[in-house]
Amino acid sequence: APTPMEAMRILDPTPDPRQIAETHARAQRLLPGLKSVPVAARWAGYIDSTPDGVPAIGELAGLPGFILAAGFSGHGFGIGPGAGHMIADIVTGAKPIVDPRPYRPERLEGSAFGKVAEF
Repeated sequence: APTPMEAMRILDPTPDPRQIAETHARAQRLLPGLKSVPVAARWAGYIDSTPDGVPAIGELAGLPGFILAAGFSGHGFGIGPGAGHMIADIVTGAKPIVDPRPYRPERLEGSAFGKVAEF
């Protein structure tokens, strides 16, 4: 049976009004100036994640030339520029700005993530 995480991995999930209200209330407590500011829009999405919380970045053995970059789990804003530079280095054959070995997708084989090279 699918795990709760798998069941929620849909591209257009419905925003949770209770979570929005709680987050809005916390923001108002932290920043009292927000007490008169309503929530203008609501959106929900899914978070891609790997079992170890580290993105999977690298060429897939089963698809030569295909570079996977996934599983940033919301950290893409912070590490995206460096990851993008490293990916560009991998694609162009330049010496990577960072050692790419800790990010290789095949490290996840045998984990809850399963086989990453098979489609």
